[in-house]
Amino acid sequence: MNNIFRALRQSFEALLKIRMFLLILGPPVLTVLGLMILFVIFWSTWTTGLAQLISHVWGYQWIQSATGFTELAFWMAVLFLILIFIPLAYVLSVLIVSIFVMPVVLKWVGDGEYKNLEKRRGGSVVGSLWNTLKATVGFVIGFVVTLPLWFVPGCQVLVPLLLTAWLNKKVFLYDVLQDYADKDERQRIEKEESAGLYGMGLLLGLLSYIPLAFFFVPIISALSYTYYGLNALQARRR
Repeated sequence: MNNIFRALRQSFEALLKIRMFLLILGPPVLTVLGLMILFVIFWSTWTTGLAQLISHVWGYQWIQSATGFTELAFWMAVLFLILIFIPLAYVLSVLIVSIFVMPVVLKWVGDGEYKNLEKRRGGSVVGSLWNTLKATVGFVIGFVVTLPLWFVPGCQVLVPLLLTAWLNKKVFLYDVLQDYADKDERQRIEKEESAGLYGMGLLLGLLSYIPLAFFFVPIISALSYTYYGLNALQARRR
């Protein structure tokens, strides 16, 4: 836990630097705003389509007759769209941050606080893009497969939380270590620090459910994983 809180503290301190804050905040904010506009434009179409789909799900007619709620499918569709917005916005922001923001974060943090850390370049830009693509596909598959669990109370929050924690770990750790660690170091850190990396992902995922916080969480995640990964690498080399 000490490693997690150390990385979180360092990331929040980095955000206090106005240049860092303004430069890296733009892409995820624009991504979330774009998604919000998309939801507003297609809200009526999506709710109607989802309500029709839900009404044909096995067992729905029995639930509707038991509750006597004639508009159950509509409100279930509304609830689904509301709940899916946060993980969807988060995933898109993570992708944008991974591709466009992480290089800036690594340059500023690495050149400033870890300038004496040798770069062994065990990864590449192509490897990073491929890793991000695989992680995104894995997230989407996991999301679709676990959709039935959304009917279980509490899983509407727990399932996306676990999936986003996994996505954070898979995407950001490679991005952080691709220049600084060799392949063996990166794999060893991913294995030995697995619990800490997941734990930090869960904490950061919880922040996403604070109103408007999901604007900032992908940036805080990028910084936190940068510090966590470089701290772990530095400690092992010592």
